[in-house]
Amino acid sequence: MATLAVAGLGLAACGGGSNDQATTLLHQTFTGNHRINSGIVGLSLAVTPSGSSALKGPISLSLGGPFQSLGSGKLPQSDFTLTLGTSGGNVSVGILSTGSQGYVSFEGQSYQLPPATFQRLESSFAQLGSSPGSKSGSGVLARLGIQPQHWLVNPQVVGNEALDGTNTTHIRAGINVPALLQDLNTFLSRASSVGASTAKLPTQISPATRSQIASEIHNPSIDVWTGTGDKTLRRLDLSLKLDTTGETSALLGPSAALRLTMEYANLNQAQSITAPKTVLPYSQFQDKLKVLLADLQSGLTSGGTGTGATGTSGTGTTGSGGAASSTYQRYAQCIQAAGSDIANMQKCAPLLNGG
Repeated sequence: MATLAVAGLGLAACGGGSNDQATTLLHQTFTGNHRINSGIVGLSLAVTPSGSSALKGPISLSLGGPFQSLGSGKLPQSDFTLTLGTSGGNVSVGILSTGSQGYVSFEGQSYQLPPATFQRLESSFAQLGSSPGSKSGSGVLARLGIQPQHWLVNPQVVGNEALDGTNTTHIRAGINVPALLQDLNTFLSRASSVGASTAKLPTQISPATRSQIASEIHNPSIDVWTGTGDKTLRRLDLSLKLDTTGETSALLGPSAALRLTMEYANLNQAQSITAPKTVLPYSQFQDKLKVLLADLQSGLTSGGTGTGATGTSGTGTTGSGGAASSTYQRYAQCIQAAGSDIANMQKCAPLLNGG
């Protein structure tokens, strides 16, 4: 999913909770074993540019849906929806796993993942020693080298709140940049050793880059909601402002706001996840994906013209329609005629801009 660079020291205390109480609760939340066998998980990342001439609105990425654990080292059953949002509209792709087979869905149609692709995913979870729905819960973060209790500073209890019918304690804290970036280094090192599915990840962030990142982050804050009874994470909300330079500045403008949210609902309530009844060859999805990615690239800078395709059950694209629909159709026909010839595919690009 995108690299998070978070920094800054100190956040003024909010609420009347003691620092010691908050520190203890964070330690209990982010260490040890927590029962997380099933439920609905949601993860979202939003980047809002400021003063950008290239992007006309925020970019958001979200992943969420029900999951059901099948045990440690095994890919859980899950039915997730991955959504990318731009000023031109949203596009969603469904990703479903029965634990033994995988599927993707787009525009109301399902496609079966090749066995080799699914096996690589399963192998990655096995090497990490856990799956997203295993009993190790927050301990999975520690396996990846992410230990929030080491880089959260000046934590304070904000109050008690009910989330999804569960009583939680709300904690707010600041972030220690060097400690967080060191955790990120550890994560990248471990992730790069998992296998082919993550082989393209960088293995570390250089000291010079870490120093630059630290100087560009402003007003970072993190809010954590932990179960009052079980001390299990229910929600995490991180926000910051980022000064940008170089190529990033050309895309996002001189600064951008970033917000990351993760939350659980219906924790440890059984989920029913079944394979689609009708599936098409994965190669047909790959053909659609080529068109989709190019269309999204156009939508990032179009300032409101999206794709004209529409999806069902949250797995498709939505946009402004009209002229965009005609543009999309002409581009799709061009891509189809190009076949597997990359050079001919590239010649289709001007059609996205009315060429």
